[in-house]
Amino acid sequence: SNSRFIRYPEYMQRWSPSTASQPTLDATEEYARIANEVGMTPSQLAIAFVRSREFVSRNGSTIVGATTMEQLEENLAPFGQEAELDDEILAKINEVHMKCRDPCCSL
Repeated sequence: SNSRFIRYPEYMQRWSPSTASQPTLDATEEYARIANEVGMTPSQLAIAFVRSREFVSRNGSTIVGATTMEQLEENLAPFGQEAELDDEILAKINEVHMKCRDPCCSL
């Protein structure tokens, strides 16, 4: 209820559940299912995935954002625990990505 989509209805309409395409919504559901499978929230899965990329882990950084303190704590959790994604989970993420490669262009 404190999300940017609720607070600011015009915010990033291309990803809003009320205006996004069906492939984008399907991909979101699949990513959420994968996150649940590994005991993470979708945002934690996304952060863990970004941190698994060699070009980020070796000499990059991961930017997180939050509207509330609870969201910030959730987003920082993958930094304080072992949040490695195994090859099976990475393959599942890649499979979803191949179905909907660029959600903003799948409107």
